[in-house]
Amino acid sequence: MLDVLIKGGPLMIPLLVLSIIAVAVTLERLWYLFRTRIDTEELMDDVKLALQDGKVLEAMQMVKKAKGPVAAILAAAIAYGDRDKEAVRERLEEVGEDEVFKMRRGLGMIATIVSIAPLIGLLGTVTGIIRSFQVLGAFQGVASNPAALSVGIAEALITTAAGLIIAIPAMAIHHWLSSMVERRVREMNRRALEITDLIASRGDGS
Repeated sequence: MLDVLIKGGPLMIPLLVLSIIAVAVTLERLWYLFRTRIDTEELMDDVKLALQDGKVLEAMQMVKKAKGPVAAILAAAIAYGDRDKEAVRERLEEVGEDEVFKMRRGLGMIATIVSIAPLIGLLGTVTGIIRSFQVLGAFQGVASNPAALSVGIAEALITTAAGLIIAIPAMAIHHWLSSMVERRVREMNRRALEITDLIASRGDGS
């Protein structure tokens, strides 16, 4: 591995850094998303029962123990339960934006790596070809020093391959994580509407 890094030339250093960042961000995002995964259906049912029985404090304790965007939305809605529907909706929009930001944090970095890694690989291709032509110019032919010529060719091929090896998995991971986030956003929006209507109906009933 070290031999490949050396043959790839100096541009292998930023590529190595990008690969480390991509792995680190991916692991952090997976840890966050799985740590905040809950059964929103069960939580919503429990909260509905508690609120319908007038047990507001118990409902708040339920959502405080839970984690994730849906729990945060429910907690905000319950806390604003004595306000009018418009105030509740505005508060939920604020909390929702914060939760979406938390879920999408790091995805921009992965998307940037997807774009930059192949470009660095392409730059390595160019510098490798330039080095090969310099060898040809200095020795007036391949037969004079084939080993020196192979150095530039190796740099060109290795950096190109490294850029693609980093970018392709990073792109797949970005799409996968984005789909997970979008599913949670849709779930969060659906539960926000449910809790808003529930609180409004309780207010009307009172």
